Amino acid sequence: MTTRAGNVVGIVAHIDPVTGDENVAMDHYMATVGYVKAVHKAGGTPVLLPVVDTDDLDALLDAVDAVVITGGRDVDPTSYGKATDPCCGPVDPRRDASDLAIARAVVRRNLPTLAVCRGIQVMNVALGGTLAQHVEDHMQLGRYNQDVHTVTIEPTARLARIVGTTSLGVNTLHHQVLDQLAPGVVPVAHNEDGHVEALEFTDAPNVLAVQWHPELLRHRPDHLALFGQLVTAPAV
Repeated sequence: MTTRAGNVVGIVAHIDPVTGDENVAMDHYMATVGYVKAVHKAGGTPVLLPVVDTDDLDALLDAVDAVVITGGRDVDPTSYGKATDPCCGPVDPRRDASDLAIARAVVRRNLPTLAVCRGIQVMNVALGGTLAQHVEDHMQLGRYNQDVHTVTIEPTARLARIVGTTSLGVNTLHHQVLDQLAPGVVPVAHNEDGHVEALEFTDAPNVLAVQWHPELLRHRPDHLALFGQLVTAPAV
């Protein structure tokens, strides 16, 4: 019998059309290369997790040791019972359904998970929270691999132990933030504006969510450590 290697990290993909030969567009499962590079650099084996029907989700998660819930489009406000603000960007209901189901499943399983940017928003919405649909000056694409602001981390948080500090310079590539927090989530980092920048989870200590993009700061040991902890986490 063949067994899979350990440290397999599933990276949640999304669906987008790609134009190929003869100018024909076909849907592809996609994730930005930064996640793959960060997982590989941290010593893990990266694989893409396709968008699947929720009935197939358990089999998908059984195949991996850890998960990265990736960034991307805005979460549809109907997912958290709000009307759509004009500042809200394009949404993808099929991806929302898959990501929200994955978020609930990793908490239920206490599966080692890092949720990034949209990922922290998905986690909060999946568990019953809401989002603020627009904030100014937090989308700094031109400084994607630089410190744009500082987040302050609770000294007793697992996040502080992972990154080795309570004051961390981060990038900022979002225009939405957490609003009402879901039951069972614990805010463990904030930016200078008071917005929540990281969550831990009462019922799932192996799950961590951050608002910034550490995969784009993987050249720094403190940010790479967020992926390293997925690789070294004990099996559940």
